[in-house]
Amino acid sequence: MTVTPPPSSNGTSRPSRADSRFFCNRARTASLVLGLVAVVALVAGFILAELSASGAPTSSQTAVVRWVILAALVGAAVAYVIGGRQRARDG
Repeated sequence: MTVTPPPSSNGTSRPSRADSRFFCNRARTASLVLGLVAVVALVAGFILAELSASGAPTSSQTAVVRWVILAALVGAAVAYVIGGRQRARDG
């Protein structure tokens, strides 16, 4: 007996979270979150530049934003690779 999907689904179903590239395991989800942290830090740097009285952020503000972005991107890359290895191991 063949089971047919309901007519409203048009023969397609939504992929599960396990099929997603970033939501397949915790390491890949962490890489997505760290990537978003880098983008938020970049936006915060632009906001600091706009709010500064001289029109430019101080050197310490620039350094903090730069290091946060760098650390988040490195952490995201490492977590992405670890998540890929876990996904390959788990099959």
